[in-house]
Amino acid sequence: MFKAVIFDFGNVLCGIDRESFVRKAARYSSKMNADELLRALWGTQLEFEFETGRFDSHEYFRRVQEMAGLDLSYSYEEFVEDYKRIIIPNPDGEKGLETAAKLGMRTFVLSNTSFLHASVIFDNEILGTYPELYILSYKVGVMKPDPRIWLKLLEYARLDPADCLYIDDIEQYCQAARSLGMGAFCYDFRKHNLSQMLNNMLQ
Repeated sequence: MFKAVIFDFGNVLCGIDRESFVRKAARYSSKMNADELLRALWGTQLEFEFETGRFDSHEYFRRVQEMAGLDLSYSYEEFVEDYKRIIIPNPDGEKGLETAAKLGMRTFVLSNTSFLHASVIFDNEILGTYPELYILSYKVGVMKPDPRIWLKLLEYARLDPADCLYIDDIEQYCQAARSLGMGAFCYDFRKHNLSQMLNNMLQ
């Protein structure tokens, strides 16, 4: 029997809407359209360094500003507010977290994320209250699928891998968790009812 459920953040506990951000930011860019900016910000070395805490949000803004030729009228503060709006609610994910906790599971968040997006967690009472611990890539310096990020959680929580069910929207990351001995489920918010699925798996 599982003792703990570990939730990814993006596209599990919350939704992600990067396109709305790049459409807004591209209006201030002299070098990139929205599609180019999208490709430049995610799946790149810039994302890796930002989301493993190699530099802070001010330096990230400076690098994006230089790379995209952002107009000086687009302030850091406005950029941050727009960037945080990438994170959108996923009521199904929130309900799943509540369900796991009410079934007596220890609950955790483990995510590749930056400070700016992680800060949104604590604007949401459900996401900011139920999890016992947050293992976030920008804090621990490694990103999935590096096994060290899961091992860090196991160390802090004093859990064995077999105690844990890991929920992610990316099969590669689920497989990485399985390779450590965890159970894992690849969640798709368009198809699954997370609360119902957890009820079935945990009872």
